[in-house]
This record gives sequence, structure tokens and C-alpha cells, in this order.
Amino acid sequence: MIWIVLLAVTTIIALIWGWRGQRNLRRELAYLRNRPVVAPPPPADPFNQLFRTLSAALDAGVIVVNDGRTIRYCNDVAAKLFGVSANAVLNHSVITLVRDYQADTMIEQSIRRRDPQQVTLQPVLSNRTIRIWCEPMPESGALILARDLTQLSLLERARRDLVANVSHELRTPLASIKLLVETLATQPPPELAQRMLGQVDTELDAVMQLVDELHELSQIESGRTALQLQPTAVSTIVERAHDRIQPQAKRKDLRVVVRVAPDLPEVYVDRDRISQVLLNLLHNAVKWTDAGGTITIEAGLRSRAELGHYLSRMLEPSNRWVIMAIHDTGAGIPAEAIPRIFERFYKVDRARTRGVGGTGLGLAIVKHLVEGHGGVVWVASSEGRGSNFTVALPVVEDE
Repeated sequence: MIWIVLLAVTTIIALIWGWRGQRNLRRELAYLRNRPVVAPPPPADPFNQLFRTLSAALDAGVIVVNDGRTIRYCNDVAAKLFGVSANAVLNHSVITLVRDYQADTMIEQSIRRRDPQQVTLQPVLSNRTIRIWCEPMPESGALILARDLTQLSLLERARRDLVANVSHELRTPLASIKLLVETLATQPPPELAQRMLGQVDTELDAVMQLVDELHELSQIESGRTALQLQPTAVSTIVERAHDRIQPQAKRKDLRVVVRVAPDLPEVYVDRDRISQVLLNLLHNAVKWTDAGGTITIEAGLRSRAELGHYLSRMLEPSNRWVIMAIHDTGAGIPAEAIPRIFERFYKVDRARTRGVGGTGLGLAIVKHLVEGHGGVVWVASSEGRGSNFTVALPVVEDE
């Protein structure tokens, strides 16, 4: 009997214990189902926030690679410089970014030798000049800096071209002056000596013109020439240029026609400088037009739509533009020369220009003066059929 009681008590205790265990299990399952999901911690960033901030503030591309030249970091400047996405090149070889075997080899040697190196690239497709520095890091990998030197290269090339062009333009008149002076030292006959002195004076005038135009162009390009802007009637500018060019045109038997549209609005310009622009263009027209030809000075009003792509590079083009155009019936300009016609010292054909003089700076001065007024200048020409130089100046709209 006692054993039966003990068995019953044990069974009851086991049932109670199982029931409590099942209840606790249900509670644990409910807790696990309802508890918030905690995301695993992100992997540690090998580049701290200070490094990322500094690299973003630099105007140079910053790339970090490991010993195998795999990219571990690339800032936005470097990505834009090489025309890729910064995230797209991560964990890829550095050659996928720079796309140049010379640069890849330099980086490999710099890491292997633990020696800083640099190389200058000129990618064919981008027309840029890029300098890459590779600085090995103490433990492993390397820090690479990439800088765009395109503008510096263009400035250096312009400086070399300027020196070469000035020396070329000065060599001919100075050689002539030296030869004439040496001949005069031999005491030639008076009439020959007088003619040689006249030639010396002509050559000196050419040198002085070159020096004056160089000085003026340098003043304009450096911004040291202040424009005295004031409301000016277009007819006044055209008449002033016409009166000054008329004697030269008469000596060459050229007809000058003036066509100014009525009721043109005034333009805010430096009257002397814009008159100089028209006079330079008229001098060229007289120089390249044969006797009996015609030069036409035209002024009118045009809308932005009428001028079309000539104003495409203007940041805030005006709705109305005053145009002043110089047409001639002269020799014209070859099509291949038109894109360079406003460059300093550029001459269409040095063999053709030797007899008519000129320094090749006049149109460069015209371009800078017009752009200084917020305007634009262009040329349309066909070889053998004359040229048409057009100056467009914005009309300042009333508030």
C-alpha cells in the first residue's frame, strides 16, 4: 500500500514538474519570437572619419592600395579625374582605375622597393595631363595622389609659344635694321643713304607696334585695363571708326558703305575700346581687300534666337543684342584657319602676310576687349570671297 502511495505522489510531482517546464519553454519561445532583432556590428572601417574628411577636402585624387595594388579607398576627386565611379573600383586592381601600364608599373616598383616615385600621364582619350605620386606606407600598401595638371601644361605651352613667336617676329626687323646700319656705316651715296634711313624708320615702326600691342594685350589679359562703361549710341561708335578708316580706304581706292539700323538702343561700353575693336577689324579689311573692292559696316539689333549657337557659351545671355559687322570683298580666310584666327600671333599664311605687315595680335586684342564687355565676336569667311567679322554686345534691359 505504501508503495502505491509513493508511486502516485511521484507521478503527481513529475506531472507538475513537466507542466511547469512546458510553461517556461512556451515563455522562452514567446520571448524569442517577440524580442527586437539586433543587427550584427558593421566591420571595422580601416579609414577613420578624419582621413575621409581630409581626402574629400583635397583638390587631388587620393587612392589607397595594398601590397597587391588592390584599391582599398578612392575619393571622389580621383574617380572624376579618371572618369569612373569610386565604389565601382573598390577591391579591384589599380590598373582598372588609371588604365595605364606605365603608371601601374611605377606603383608596383614603388611598393616593392618602398621608395616614393611619380609619373606624368597624358591619356589619349581625355586630352589631360595627370601627375601621379606613389608614397609607400610604413607597414604595407601605398598612398597614391593624382593631380590634374592640364591647365598648368597649357599655360606652360602658351608661355613657350609666346617666347618663340616674339623672337620670330623681332628677328626679321632687327636683322634688317642691322644690315641697313652696317650698309650706312660704309657711307653710301646720299640718295641711297636717305632711302635706307627710311627703311630703318619703317622697321623700327614695326618693332614699336609689336611692343605696344604686346603691352596692351598683357594689360587686357591681366585685368589691369579698367573699362569706362557708359551708355553710348551705336551710330556714334560706327561713325567714329568710319571717319578714321576713310583716308586709308581712299588711298587704296576702296568704297566704304555704312548701314546703321534706326532707333538702336544704347549699349553700355567703353567707347574708346569698342572703337578700337571696329578700327582693328577695318584695318584688316582694308589690308586684305584689293583696290576697287567694298567694305561694309553694318549695325543692327538681333534677338538671342537669331544669333543661335554663337551665344551658346554665354552664361546669362541677354534677350537682345546689338551687332556690328564688318563685311569685305577681300581674300577671305581658309576654312582650316578660322578656328585659330583669334589666337595670339596666328597668321593665316606667313608667306602671304609678309608683304602686308601685321603682328598677329590685333584679333587677339579684339577678342579680349569684346569679351571684357560681356560680348562675343566671330567670323564667317570663304577663301576668295571675303570675310564677315561680327561683334555682338548685350543690350542692358531696363529694370
